[in-house]
Amino acid sequence: MKKRVKLTVPSDIEYLPIVLNSVKEMAGIMGFEQEDIYNLEMGTEEAVSNVIKYAFEKDEDASFEIILEPQTLGLSIIIKEKGIPFDPSLVHEYSIDTLKKDLDQKGLGTFLMKQILDEVSFQNLGKEGKQTILFKHLNNKQIHELLSKKELVEAEHEKNEEALPKGSVRYTVRRMKPEEAVEVSKGAYSSYGYTYVHEDVYYPDRVRELNKTGKLISFIAITDNNEIIAHNAIECEDDDLPPEKGVAFTKPKYRGQGCLSKLSIAILEEAKKRRFTGIYARAITTHSFSQKNVIKFGFKECAIFISSGIERVYKGIDQKKPQRESVVIMFLYINPPALHKVYPPTRHRKMIESIYRHLGVNPEITSPGEIAELPAEATTTRVKTDHNSLTAHISVLNYGKNAVAEVHKNLKSLCLQRLETIYLYLRLDDEYTAMLTSEFEKLGFFFSGIMPGNKGNDELVLQYLNNYVINYDQLQIASEKGKELLEYIRKLDPDQLSVGID
Repeated sequence: MKKRVKLTVPSDIEYLPIVLNSVKEMAGIMGFEQEDIYNLEMGTEEAVSNVIKYAFEKDEDASFEIILEPQTLGLSIIIKEKGIPFDPSLVHEYSIDTLKKDLDQKGLGTFLMKQILDEVSFQNLGKEGKQTILFKHLNNKQIHELLSKKELVEAEHEKNEEALPKGSVRYTVRRMKPEEAVEVSKGAYSSYGYTYVHEDVYYPDRVRELNKTGKLISFIAITDNNEIIAHNAIECEDDDLPPEKGVAFTKPKYRGQGCLSKLSIAILEEAKKRRFTGIYARAITTHSFSQKNVIKFGFKECAIFISSGIERVYKGIDQKKPQRESVVIMFLYINPPALHKVYPPTRHRKMIESIYRHLGVNPEITSPGEIAELPAEATTTRVKTDHNSLTAHISVLNYGKNAVAEVHKNLKSLCLQRLETIYLYLRLDDEYTAMLTSEFEKLGFFFSGIMPGNKGNDELVLQYLNNYVINYDQLQIASEKGKELLEYIRKLDPDQLSVGID
C-alpha cells in the first residue's frame, strides 16, 4: 500500500496547480489510467475551488489541508478546512431543465464532479472543521469489459436457463481463491445482470483486493467440473458495526440445489471462529425467500429499511407494479456484549424493548434523567451517499447545541441531490438521543429500527422518504415479528398518514 501524502495549501487560487500536480503524480504512482487521472484532476479542481470560494472570507490569510490517501480500491482525496460554516446545498445544483430555461450554468462543475468520481461526500467535524472527500476506484473494469464476445453470449444465455432438478448437482463449498474472482463476477452478472446493489462484485480486481485485505471474505459453491455456481460472503466494511452476510447469488440453472444454505453454514462457522459480536443479513421484501433462508439460521428482524434500493424485476415473481426495493435488516448475535445501557426515546421504548427480546439480549434500558443543555461545541456528523441506490446515511457522532439544525441542513442538501431515501443513525448509549428523536421526527424522519453495534454501541435508525410513497401492501414479510415491525413503521410514515392510513 502506498503511503498517504498531506499538503498544507494557502487559500489562494494561484496555488491550485500545485495541488493538481500532486494529485496527478500520486494517481500515476498508483497506476491509474490517463482518463481517470484527468477526471481526478477535474474533480479536485472543482472541490478545491469551492473551498477557496466559500469556506473563507475574501483576502483572508488562511490555509487548508489536502490529504492524498491511497486505499485498497483506489485513491481518496480529503480536503480539510476550518473555515466559516459551509452548506453544500447553497451551491446551485445544476440540472438540464434549469439550463434550458435560463442558460444558467452555475453548479455545472459540482454536477460534473459527481459524474466523474465514484464518491463525493461532505462531513462536519465539529470543532475540527469540515472536510470534503473525493474517491476514485483504481481498478474500474467491469466483468463485461474483460470477457470475450463468446463469453458474453454465454453469460447472457445463463441468465435464462431453466433450473436443473433438485439434488442433481454435486458441488463443494470453500473459500474463493484469488484467481477465481473473474468467475465470481461473471456469476453475479449471469444471476442479476447489473442490478445487484453491491456493485464491487462486478469488478474482479476489487473482489480480489477486498478478499486480500479481509474487507470481503468470499465463499463459493463449485462443481466437480470446477464451475463456480454460487457465492456468498462476509462483508467487513464498518469497524463500528458487526459484519454483514451478503453478496449472495446462485446462477439460475443451479437454483434449488441448496447452495445458499451450505454457504450460510460455512459463513457462520467462519464468523464464530473470528469471534464476531454478531452478523447482519439484508433480506429483500419483493419476495420472502431470502428472509426465510436466514431465519432458519437464527437471524432475527431488528429494522426495516423502506425504499433502500432501485427497482428490480425478479423472474417468476408477480410484482404487480415494481417499486423501489425495501429490505428487512436481520441480525444474529454470536458473542453478545456484556450488559450495556441504552436510552431509547419514550415514544419507541416499548418497540425497542421488544426488538431486543427478539434478538435474545437484555441490555439495561434506561430513561434519561434530567438532561442539561446540549454541549456548546458543534455537532459532529458523518454523511455517506450512494448514488447508485439513491440513498444517503447521516450518522450523528456527537451531539452539540446545533444538532437539529445540522441534521436539517444535511437533509436539505441530500434532498436537493434528489436522493430518494435518507437514513439517520443515532447513538442509543447517549441520553441526548432520547431527548432529540422527537425533534428529528418533526423534520419528517420516522422509525426504522435498531442496529446492534460492536461492544454495545447500538444505534437507533430513523428514515426519510424524499417525495417517494411506498406501497406497503406489496412488501412480503416472512415472520409474525417482521409483520409487527412493518405495521409499526407504516403507522409512523408521514406519507401514509397523508393518504389516510392510521
